[in-house]
This record gives sequence, structure tokens and C-alpha cells, in this order.
Amino acid sequence: MKKIKIYSLLGLLFTIGAFFNQSLSAQVNPPLTGPDTSKVEMEQGINRANIGEPYLNIPKSKSVTAISTVSGSTFAKTPVPNFTNTLYGLLQGLTVRQGSGEPGYDGASLNIRGIGTYDNSGIVIYVDGFQTTSSYFQYLSPSEIESVTVLKDPASLATFGMKGANGVLWVVTKRGTVGKPRITASIVSGFQQATFIDKPYGSYDYARLYNEAISNDNYSLNGNQFVWTPKYTDDQLQAYKNGKGTNVDWYDQVLRKNGPYTDANLIFTGGDPTTKYNVVLDYMKQQGLYDIATGDRTSNAQIQRFNLRSNLDFNFFKIFEAKVDIGGRIEDRRYPNFDGPSLWQNLSMYPSNIYPVRDSLTGMWSGTAIYPNNPLASLNALGWISTHDRTLQANFNLKERLDFVTPGLYLNEAVSFNTWTRNSSSRTATYSRYYEGTKTTTDKTTDISANGTWPTDQYDWKQINFTAGYDRTFGLHSFSAAANYYLSNYIIDYGTNGSGQNFGNNIFYHFENVSGKLFYAYDSKYLLQGGFGLSGSDNFASSHRWNFYPAIAAGWVVSNESFLKDNKVVSFLKVRASIGKTGYDQSNKGRYLYQQYFVGNGTYYTGNSSLNSNSGIIMSYAANPDITAEKSVKYNVGADVKLFNKLSVTADLFKDKRSGIVTQNNDLMAVYGGTLPYSNIGKVTNKGFEASADFTDKIGQISYTIGGAAAYAKNTIDYQAETPTVNDFSKTTGRAIGTPIGLVADGFYDVTDFNSDGTLKTGIPKPAFGSVQ
Repeated sequence: MKKIKIYSLLGLLFTIGAFFNQSLSAQVNPPLTGPDTSKVEMEQGINRANIGEPYLNIPKSKSVTAISTVSGSTFAKTPVPNFTNTLYGLLQGLTVRQGSGEPGYDGASLNIRGIGTYDNSGIVIYVDGFQTTSSYFQYLSPSEIESVTVLKDPASLATFGMKGANGVLWVVTKRGTVGKPRITASIVSGFQQATFIDKPYGSYDYARLYNEAISNDNYSLNGNQFVWTPKYTDDQLQAYKNGKGTNVDWYDQVLRKNGPYTDANLIFTGGDPTTKYNVVLDYMKQQGLYDIATGDRTSNAQIQRFNLRSNLDFNFFKIFEAKVDIGGRIEDRRYPNFDGPSLWQNLSMYPSNIYPVRDSLTGMWSGTAIYPNNPLASLNALGWISTHDRTLQANFNLKERLDFVTPGLYLNEAVSFNTWTRNSSSRTATYSRYYEGTKTTTDKTTDISANGTWPTDQYDWKQINFTAGYDRTFGLHSFSAAANYYLSNYIIDYGTNGSGQNFGNNIFYHFENVSGKLFYAYDSKYLLQGGFGLSGSDNFASSHRWNFYPAIAAGWVVSNESFLKDNKVVSFLKVRASIGKTGYDQSNKGRYLYQQYFVGNGTYYTGNSSLNSNSGIIMSYAANPDITAEKSVKYNVGADVKLFNKLSVTADLFKDKRSGIVTQNNDLMAVYGGTLPYSNIGKVTNKGFEASADFTDKIGQISYTIGGAAAYAKNTIDYQAETPTVNDFSKTTGRAIGTPIGLVADGFYDVTDFNSDGTLKTGIPKPAFGSVQ
């Protein structure tokens, strides 16, 4: 389906503030705890909030990382059904690309700081401290989101170990605040439509140009002339021109101008120092652009989603803090029983004059052997398919403040249960194709039939997170430290298709990570941060299952030095640098590459008077017991500047050196004789820069902010054991990942290349595919 945009939405947006037995009043969140910032920082107006970095409580003014954070209220301003499509241009370093606008499958692909590998470049997403799938993240409601943070530099990623190489998206959902009970309601309703649809020519122009094209291919060398051999007669052309001939605009037949979209939610929030709550109820429905009703026999493309999130916080005995988070979702999708991309391809390729929508002699659906899938019949005569998804994430968290042992010490234990199931159902039919009264295919018209409901896919994800942390300030010295143990057990179960046939199996993913972080600041000037991750993945043999990933970062708040402290131009200046190692344990080449697998291949014949064919098996590839996780060494240098207390500028240079990319080893000679093994031999370099600027000021009582950002990243394949090419220009090594490979055309033949009799001059290359005209 074409890309979709939402035009100005009807203005049906309202907010209801209802306070139980209380008058309307503003609610202010309590300040976050953490190391105190200096008086200089407060005078300069530096943001004191924790910046969202996992496990450490660091004010933004002291951070030595290059992370980017955006609050949830910003995402709610973009009314789109899929959360990934709210992220464009908001988070520095995050590249967002939407490839489809089909309702329910319009999620954008996400990359952080470009692409650093030609293997699996997928980022990892955490919601409230636990890893989730991209599909779970995509259909969170913006009303649930407190903040989204992009973790992209060495210091913030090392503690994720084998999950950090491609960057991390760290998502936090909204929690309750101390204050009066409050209900907020909002409805957004409007229409979506295609940004641009490039329709093919109508029948007259198509036939006229078709005549010209086939005549240009009919050149008589003996007669030294083109021979006019039209397919369509003048009478046919005139009929197309005056509207008497067949002229079907398939796009107009199949599509409507827009599709409705609605999102409505209720938010309940409030609490006191001992109990806080935030409950979100959200409903969303999006319909596609097909001009067809949704009923018993047909269906538009559509998705409707029901979200429920309940985040509860409890404080008791001045020591314990507990969180109980429940996030549930139901998604219902329905589509015509015809592949969406194929339908859009037919709309663009089926000529307007091939046949009328309905056969003129029989009144049945038109169709031919060459063009069998009448686009309108694909919507009306084949029935529909649907899926029903249920998702539940339940997190339980307990924190103990151990200030009685030593101030700032705490323990945190958390577990997460995340499940997802999908059931499918359908009502299907077929139809006969006719052309000028003649049945053209073997298809028969059948009545609609219900195929019942069957299980499709499901997953179960259990995670454990244990943390011991310490936050303390001693005079000029500030410390923040955390040690963490993380365990993940993920099982995905592929179910059956509509015929009850099993088309998959269970796949298990087990992952462990032990990590630590330490931050130290002296006099709010000199900053140092170190971290590590020790990761183990079941994807590799026991001897190569665990790897160690360290990182270190340093920063200097220059504006806190005496020579800049009272400077009227430079309000704030911080420089920072970091280096660290991360990895990634999931390869697109497959799992358990250290184990040997076999596949059926070939035929072996036995017998005397007659031959019997016997199937055989071969190695699918040669197992490599030394296979391990891909490695990434990252570098980052950056600066944060604020001028005149109005202009804020952030700039970063980064470099990512990948090695150990899982690659099929084409360096082996062909005499090896089998399917080549996979090895950790690939190398890629990715580097670039990021810069952003924001100018904030006031005109009277009106405050405003103007900002912009720029980013650049380029990768180069350093080594990939590429099969030697005949021509050097055909190599992909040394080029960017995904670079198209081919010849550059010098130009077309020119009249000066021909003799007077129309033949090519001596020495001019002659094409092998036919005569040149």
C-alpha cells in the first residue's frame, strides 16, 4: 500500500479535567532524587532532570553520554496509529523509514546512527526496563509513553553487552503523581489519504503509444525503413478517445479518496505519598483506502486496537518502594483475501483497456489467462481474512532503600512476564473469469465459506532484573553506581495455517548479562564514567558463549571553571569523549551455527530391471564450533554548549568499527565440495556526525523555541570474504552496504553511428538482443 499521511484532523480534540470534589488546579510533579547539582548549574538553568540513562541517576548537566530523550507529550502531537511513525526527526541519531501504509502493518524501520553491519542491524527495544519485540512497541499508545531515549554511544551501550552493538531504544511509560485525582479524555478523529498515486495512462494514450512502440521494433533492413504495424486500429483508437471503448481506471474502481482514523483515550491519575496510580484506556481504529464495506462477505483493510495500562506505585515503611505494571492489548486486523502488495502491483500494471470490470455478455467478473486477477473482483469475490492478537506485559518491581546501612544504598528486584498469541480466521470464496462470453480459466464461482479459527503464532517471554545501586554526594564528590544481573528466557511458537498444517516449530532464546556502571563527578567539573557488560547467549557453543564488553567515558564542564564561570556569552560548555566495546548475538544467517544440520538433497537411483529413486541428505552448511557474537568498538567525541542562556548546541563525532560479522567463508577453494561454513570474519566501518541547535527566547509573555538537527553516517565494508569478481567494479567490498552494483551507461546510439542505409558503422558495438533502430 502506498505511504499514508493524515491531513488536519477535524478538530475533534478535547480535554476534560475532572477533579473529584475539588476545584481545578495545576499538579506539579515532585522533583527527582539524585546527586545535587551546583548553584552555578541552577543559575544557568541547566536541565536537572535525570536524562533517562538506565541504572544511573545523573543530571543532564553532568552526563558524559550522547543519548537523546524526548517526552511522551511530544509524540501525542502526531496523530498516527503506529507509534514508530511519530518518531521522525525527534530523536537525534534515530533514522526512521516507513515502507508501507497498510493498516496494521505500517511500522517504520528504525536504525541508530546509520547501519554498522551487513548482517542483522536491528535495534533492541526496552520498555520499563525489560526487552520487548518491535511489534509490541509499535502499537503502544502515545498516551502511555513518558519518554523515549536513544542510547547510542559507548558509555551507555556497553552494559547491554551482546545486545548493544546496534543501539538501544529505552522507553518509559507514565506513572502516577502525588496530587488530586484527575481524569483526562481525548479523541482524535480524521481521515488519511495517499500522498501521491502515479496512475498509468488511459486506454487511448496506452493504445496510441503501444502502436508506436511495436512499430519501432519492426525495422526493415532491406527496405531501410520502419514498418508501421499497429495493434490497435484507428477505429479502436477513436472509440477509446470518445469513451465508447473499454477504459477502466482501476485505481478509481478499487480505491476511495481517504480512510477514517480514530483514537480515543481515558487517563486516570493521582495518588498520595504512599500510593500513586496511572491508568490508561485507549481505543484506536484505522481503515484502509479500499472502496469496499466491511461485512460478512467482504472487508476493507483495517485494524482496531484496545490498550489498557495500569501502573501502580507503593511506598511503605519508608524503606520499600513497589511497582506493579500491567500492560494489555487486543489487536483485531481484517483484510481482503488477496495479497495487498500484489493488488497494488496489479493496479499499476493492468492496462485500462484489457476488459471491463464485468463481462459485457455474461455479467460475470472479467478476467483472462494473462490478466487473471480482476482488481475489483479481488476485493469483492474472494472473501476476507482476519487475525486476533492478545498481548500482556506484567512487571513487578520491589526496591529497598538501605540508607540505614549507608546513605544512598539500595537494592532493586524486578520480574517481567510478556505473552502474545495470535489466532486467525477467514471466510473465503473463488470466482470464474470470463472474457466476451467465454470462460477463460478453470476457476469456479463458489459461495462464501467460513474456515473457522486456528492458532497462528505465540511467544512467551520471562525476564529477571536484579540491581544493587549507590547514589551519594560527599562535599565536592558525587557518586552513582549500579551492578545488575539480567536473565531473559524467550520462546516463540509458530503454529498452524488455515488447513491445520504445522509450518514452524519452537525456537528458544536464552540470554544472561551481568553489568556494572560507575559515575564520578568532582566539583561538578570533572566527570568520569565506566561500565561493563558480561554477556552469555545460548546461540553459541559453551566455550564461546560468554564475552566481556567494557567502556569508559570522561567529561569536563569547562563553564564551571573560574575563567568561564561568569562569562556573559558562554553560559554552559561541556566536552566529553568515550570508547567502548559491545556485541550482537543474533545473526540473520541462523541460530546455533556451531551445530551440524542436514537437509534433503538430490536423488540416488538403485535397482536392476527398473530404477528406484532414493532421496538423500547433505550438510546444510559446515558447522563452526568457534562461532561467536559480532563485535563493535565504538568511539564518540562531543560537546554541549549554551550561549547567552538562549542558544543550545550539541555536536558529536562517532565511529563504529565492526568485526566478527557472521559471514559465509568464500575464501575456501571450490574443491572443498560442500556448502561453505559461516565464520566471524566480516568487517565494517561506520562513522559520521550529529549536530543540533535550539534557540529559546520570549517576546512579552510568549515563549518560543526554534530548533534544528542534522546527522550524517556512512559505512564501508572492509572485508566480507567476497567471491572474487571478474571485474574490479563489481566488488561490493570497499563500498557502502547495499550499494547497487552494475555498469554505467555511456549513452545511446547517435545518428552519427549509422551508415546512410541504416546499418551500424564498422567498429560500433552491436547489441546481442536485436537490431538497433
